[in-house]
Amino acid sequence: MNLAVGGCSFSDYRYDIYPYGRQVADHFGWDYFHAAACAGSNHRIWRVLTKAIMDKDLVSGDTILLQYTILDRKEVWSPDPKRFYSPYEELDDYWKSGKLFRLTAHSAEYSQNVHEKQYSNLHNRFTNYEYNQEVFITQHTAFQALCDINNIKCVHINTQYDADHRIAGVNLESILNDVLLRMDSGHMNQRGHTLAASRIIKHLDPAIDSN
Repeated sequence: MNLAVGGCSFSDYRYDIYPYGRQVADHFGWDYFHAAACAGSNHRIWRVLTKAIMDKDLVSGDTILLQYTILDRKEVWSPDPKRFYSPYEELDDYWKSGKLFRLTAHSAEYSQNVHEKQYSNLHNRFTNYEYNQEVFITQHTAFQALCDINNIKCVHINTQYDADHRIAGVNLESILNDVLLRMDSGHMNQRGHTLAASRIIKHLDPAIDSN
């Protein structure tokens, strides 16, 4: 049995966090497939998890925790293989002779050359909220259908990142209201991740409710 998590930095290993997804997998004794990334987009989630299904890394009976993120994020291939360096997080992926550059509202800050800065600025200009919503719901529908025909269960993880395009599931947004459970305004600390894992475990295992 496999448990996969698709998401952004909210669900990632950044700053040596033992993330909620890995905790859930360890609790049930499942193998873990990590598809969350700092500055990651919904497009990255769909790409990585769809390929995992195509490659049979995720199969019938497996579970995916989908933590959708901000609508306007995307990713693009850059011919410059030089990556942003941080000891705490990764903001791009190696890809053949270059890299996959993650586009966000702030990606110009971690771009490695003038062309990536220009692309980042264009990304912020050539965006439309209603169009991004339409792309999201059409791509989500296609991904959900792929999971359905492969008998893969999708459980949605709700956070502040999906507040305007939410598909109801396990709500973790309230965790960040507690200063003792957050690393910063958008991310949980280790205690927060552990609480998140307990909520997801309870959702996945109804027997816990009767204990």
